[in-house]
Amino acid sequence: MKKITLLSCLISCAVFLFAQKNATTLSAEDKIFGLSKVWKEADKNFVFFDHIPSLNWDQTYQEYIAKVLATQNTYEYYKVLQKFCSLLNDGHTRVIVPWELRKNLEVAPALKTELIDNKVIITEIQNDTLKEAGITIGMEIVEINGKEVHQHALQNIKPYVFYSTKQDMEVQVYEYNLLLGPIDQPLVIKSKNGKVFTISRKLKKNTKEDPIFEFKVLKDGIGYLKITRFWGENFETEFDSIYPRIGNTTKLIIDVSENQGGNSNNSHYVLSHFVQKPFETSRWKTLMYMPAYASWGYNTQWQDNNGDLVQPVDAALRYTKPVLVLMSEKTYSAAEDFVSAFLNTGIGKVIGRSSAGTTGNPIGFALPGNGGFQICSKRDYMANGKEFVGFGIEPSQVVKKTTDKNHLLNAALETFK
Repeated sequence: MKKITLLSCLISCAVFLFAQKNATTLSAEDKIFGLSKVWKEADKNFVFFDHIPSLNWDQTYQEYIAKVLATQNTYEYYKVLQKFCSLLNDGHTRVIVPWELRKNLEVAPALKTELIDNKVIITEIQNDTLKEAGITIGMEIVEINGKEVHQHALQNIKPYVFYSTKQDMEVQVYEYNLLLGPIDQPLVIKSKNGKVFTISRKLKKNTKEDPIFEFKVLKDGIGYLKITRFWGENFETEFDSIYPRIGNTTKLIIDVSENQGGNSNNSHYVLSHFVQKPFETSRWKTLMYMPAYASWGYNTQWQDNNGDLVQPVDAALRYTKPVLVLMSEKTYSAAEDFVSAFLNTGIGKVIGRSSAGTTGNPIGFALPGNGGFQICSKRDYMANGKEFVGFGIEPSQVVKKTTDKNHLLNAALETFK
C-alpha cells in the first residue's frame, strides 16, 4: 500500500492553496468556515477518536466558534485552529499556518536543541557568530525570553504542535518548535551558569540538507547505513548505487533513528535486499460510512486490510549477514513502517528507543487565508495485529539517550561483539 507522507501532503496542500487569496484579516464567515471544515473533516475521516475518549468533539467545536471570532488577525486565527486540532492528539493530523505568515513569524535561530534527561541542551550551532559569543554545544538552557524553559515550552509551544505520543511530543516541542519566533524579535536565552545571550533570528544558517543515504565501513568490516528519509525521486537509484559496497561488509547496521518518513514503498524496497523469503508489511484499516446503515442505527464500519506481501530480491543479490536496526523517538511515519516490517521478518534486533508512534495516510484540505490542514485517514498496525500508533514501536534492546551523538551506534557495535 503506497503511503502518502506528511511532506507529500504539505506539497498537495500547497497546490490546492496556490490560487487562494492571501488574506491578512479574515471575515467572520471565513473564520467559522475554516473551523467548521476542520471539525467536519475530522468527524468524517479521523481514525483515532478511540484514543481520546474524553474529548467531546461536537461540544469542543461549539466552544471554539467564539474563540475564532475573537481573533484579531489571520495568524492569531490559525494558532487557535492549531490548538483546536491538537486536541485530536495525532502527529499526522495538523493545521498548517500559511507560508506567508510562517516565514516571518515562525523563524528558527541558528541553533538546535534537544530534551535530554529533562534538560534542554544545545546540540547544534549553525552560525559561527554564536560560537564566538560563547554559546557551546552541550550548554543547558534554563530560560527563554525571561521564562523558565519548561514553562515556556508547556505554555507557548505544546498547545499548538501535533503528536501521538509523549516521546514524539518531546521532539516536536523541544527540538523542532521551541525556539521559533518572529524574525524581527531576538531570542533571549539564559544558560545554567547564568549567562544571557541575545540571538538574532536573521543570522544565516550554515547548513545544507542531509543526503538520503550515508554509508561507511567501520572497524572489522562492519557496515553502517544511515537513511535520513524514505522520499526522493531517485531513491531506489541512489540505494542501488551504494548496495554493492554494502555487500562487501561483514555485518550491517541500518540507522533510521532520525528518519523523517516518506513513502513506505521505498522502505520496503530497501528491506527486500536483506530477507530470504517474502514478508508482510503493516496491516491497516480505514472507516466506511454508509448512510443507509446509519439510518438503521449501525455504527460506522471498519474496512480491515492485510499488509502487502513483499518479495525478496534475486537470491544472488541478497545480503545474508547479520543486520541490526537503530531506532529512536525521531523514527517517524514510513520509517516506523520500515521497522514494523523489519521486526516481522525476524532477521535481526532493533536497538534504541520507542519510535514516534505516528503514521498513516493524511488527507489534505485548503483553509481560508492560504493555509491548510490534514487528517489521518488510515490506521496502521503491525503485521501481528499490535497497535503502535499512539504508543510507538518498542525496540528489542533499549538504549538511554545521552549527549553523545554516537550512543546508538556504539550500543550496536557492542551488541555485535
